[in-house]
Amino acid sequence: MQSIASALLNTILVSIPEEMFLAVMTLIFLKRFDMLDLKMWKYNLRLILIPVIPTALVINILRYLIFVPKPIIMLISILSLYILITYITKSNNYLKTMIYLTLSIVIWGTLENITCPVLLFLIEKPLDLFLSNVLWNFVLSIPSRVIGYVIIIYIIIKNNNPINVRLFDIIVKQKLYSRILLFLTISFNVVSVYIIKLITCNKILEGKITLIEKIIISELILVFPVIIIFLMVLLINDLMCKERSIRQTYENLVIQDDIMFDVDDQ
Repeated sequence: MQSIASALLNTILVSIPEEMFLAVMTLIFLKRFDMLDLKMWKYNLRLILIPVIPTALVINILRYLIFVPKPIIMLISILSLYILITYITKSNNYLKTMIYLTLSIVIWGTLENITCPVLLFLIEKPLDLFLSNVLWNFVLSIPSRVIGYVIIIYIIIKNNNPINVRLFDIIVKQKLYSRILLFLTISFNVVSVYIIKLITCNKILEGKITLIEKIIISELILVFPVIIIFLMVLLINDLMCKERSIRQTYENLVIQDDIMFDVDDQ
């Protein structure tokens, strides 16, 4: 009974978010933004869940109920995702799909390898404590999941915008308020992290900090700056899109007026 509960919890909390990231990132690399269209998000979500849910279920059945070795589970999960992504995209370029899926796995693994050691260092606990329990495993994975989903959400929003804005050009070129927003973002993040760290150090010195509090504060240190930067980038992007939209509308009106003026002259 405990194995079934662990399989169910791990499917919902760990496997589905992971497989969702891999599926969406592969679609992004394949430039299948028609399947990431926010106007048809309900239909597209059902489509994307076709490779996600079966793969997540298979992984956890093999792991918790049949006790298959991890390398075999990993191989089966990759093949399952690959076959089902190929099915929903109806792609004939099988090699490209496999390459992009592998690249997505590398990105996901890199995010985990960056965030997990930092989190373990901050809370001063061994990795075995988290891997032995589904809920602790989920807690350990939160920073990498947040950063990964921030990346794909930004890409999806940017590609669903009818007006293309090159954010890097906006910041580098003569956009003063964009630079001010960027400066405020960095400053706010540095101050916030310093305050959180200061509170943590004081509580540690007083001996009043629990493991849960230490984990929450450590994850905030990792995740909070990323979220703030993401929100500020979206704000800048939105402002620039509105500015360009207004400019295009004005230019179209000027062109229409010129055409009407020429017709009247004739």
